Amino acid sequence: MSKGANIYWDSPHRTASRRPVGVKRRRTAPEPRTRTSSRWLSLLIAASIFVMLCVSINFRAIANARDEVAENDSLAIRIQNLQDENLALQEEIHTLKTDPTVIAREARRLGVYLQPNQVPVPVD
Repeated sequence: MSKGANIYWDSPHRTASRRPVGVKRRRTAPEPRTRTSSRWLSLLIAASIFVMLCVSINFRAIANARDEVAENDSLAIRIQNLQDENLALQEEIHTLKTDPTVIAREARRLGVYLQPNQVPVPVD
């Protein structure tokens, strides 16, 4: 058979792209690594969004805490004022119950005139 006829009768496992045994394969230029830089860029964007989210949440929490501290201070001052007023009223109640001159003055202010205490003299 001729060489041309021999091509068709070759084994089906043999391919035309096989290289001869002694020939070395040429190296091609490496592909540019844009994939790695795009991964780092996407990671950097995700990390910056996360950091901005954390900072905004913390600023809001700090602002709320500052408002609560101010409200707590104002309530503490109000409580102290009410306690002082309560103490003054308790003192006034005590003097109204025990001091006869204060009782007489308040009775006159209200329009009630007290008669002096008359001590009954026993008649034998």
